[in-house]
Parts: sequence; structure tokens; C-alpha cells
Amino acid sequence: MLVRDALDQLDRIHDQLTKGEVYRGFRVPAVALVGCAGLLAAAAQRWLVPPGDARAFVWYWSAIGAAGALIGFGAAVRSYLFREDDFERRRTRRVMGQFLPCVLAGALLTAALARSDALVPLLPGLWALVFGLGVVAVRPHLPRAVGVVGVGYVFAGGALLAWQPPEPPGWCVGGVFGAGHLLTALALWLGTGGEGNA
Repeated sequence: MLVRDALDQLDRIHDQLTKGEVYRGFRVPAVALVGCAGLLAAAAQRWLVPPGDARAFVWYWSAIGAAGALIGFGAAVRSYLFREDDFERRRTRRVMGQFLPCVLAGALLTAALARSDALVPLLPGLWALVFGLGVVAVRPHLPRAVGVVGVGYVFAGGALLAWQPPEPPGWCVGGVFGAGHLLTALALWLGTGGEGNA
């Protein structure tokens, strides 16, 4: 029993140390690139998505979101596989375990609401709201300013839900996520002193 108690205590110490350090798996260039892609996609929506086509809107933004996830999480996965030691990998698993439920919730909401064209205008607000909650969930592992960005996503989501334009313009999604990611990149850069973000 003493060995098991000692191992449990070591696990608790590791958990406390993990909470005390800033997670560096989200790389500033990758997060900024996702933000720029969101803004470009917002500007391009009027040419690439036919007006009034709710399903094309959902497919377009789902593809942009998937590409953003590949860019953003790709940097974290690369670090996990090739740069991190066991301690850092444990922290990565904790952060991803706290953040990935928001991504899953967003995907499930998309699948459920996209079946009805009348419900599609709810998606931009719900996407921002759910993503913001995910950012707030990982805030203890990131610089403090990231928490403010997360709350900004939540408020933006609430505003979009209250507004609900029948045909959401690209700025409802790309503007919110583009600006949010650029602000997150800035917060990460300032919070880590620009270190370790190549």
C-alpha cells in the first residue's frame, strides 16, 4: 500500500506542476495562420457559396474548420511526437482532454442542425459559443489573456444567436474565428515572451 500511496502522491505533484506551467503546444505561427485563413474564407464566401444555399454554407465552413484544425492541432501533434518529453506529453494529453470535447460538441451540433435549413443560421453562434467554452476550459494551461479571448468567443456566440440573420454572412464565422485566432496568437506570443513558438 505504501508504494501505491507514493505513486498517487507523485501523480498529484505532476498534476500541480502541469497546471503551473504554460502549455506551449499551440504554436503562435499556426494559430495566426488559422486566423488569417478564417478572414480570407470570410471574404471569399460570397463567391464560393451560392446565396440561400444553407447546406453549401455548412459544408464550406466545415471544410474551413477542418483545415484550421489540421493546421492548429498538427503543430501540437508534431511537438507531441518529436519534441516533448514524458512530462510535456502528459500535459498535452491533459490540455487536449479538456479542449477536444468542445470540438466534438461542435461537430455533433453541426450534424444535428444542418439537417434543417431553418436551423443553419444558429450554427455560427453555437460554433463560437462552444469553441469559447473550450478555450476557457484550457485557460489554466495558457497565458491569462487567452481566457479573455475565450470569453470574447462566448459573447460573440451569444450576440450571433440573438441576431440570427437568415443568411449568415461569412464574417459571422470567419470574422469571429479569424479575429479570435489572431488575438489568441498575440496572447500566446506575449504570454510566452515569443519563446518556443517556431
